[in-house]
Amino acid sequence: MSNSVYAAAARCIFAVEPDEKCALTKKVSEQIQTQQLSYTESTSAATIEVPGRPLKPVLVPPRMLAQRKLGSDSGRAAFIHAIAHIEFNAINLAWDAVYRFRGMPGQYYLDWAKVAREEAYHFSLLNQRLQEMGYAYGDFDAHDGLWEMACKTDHDVLVRMA
Repeated sequence: MSNSVYAAAARCIFAVEPDEKCALTKKVSEQIQTQQLSYTESTSAATIEVPGRPLKPVLVPPRMLAQRKLGSDSGRAAFIHAIAHIEFNAINLAWDAVYRFRGMPGQYYLDWAKVAREEAYHFSLLNQRLQEMGYAYGDFDAHDGLWEMACKTDHDVLVRMA
């Protein structure tokens, strides 16, 4: 198994369970911050059409999502779930920025590893709140628009960042 920043980022992207992805994100972020991983990789970045994610939430087109009514407990939970889903995707997006774009300055990788760790923390807080409300991540449908855009911009770091 490669001990590179890029391979470690890929392991984070492909982690399926949210708790696993968050724990691995924390570990890899720390390894990058403390320079325990190399920036040498013999393979180039591959297209990642589907990142690791649990079977739920069910991903549907945005127009098929139910409207959230914030006046009810379930509506508020659906709203928090939507934000949690954004944060979960943001973990993958941050790691994809590390994995995909090689040869960037070291600070680029330090910054994106920090972003991934912060997004994992945000997801964990929102997931905890969902549980306090009697729900779980995956209880509501979601869409895949953020990752779809990542796939459309995987050819150029400037296009991705814009």
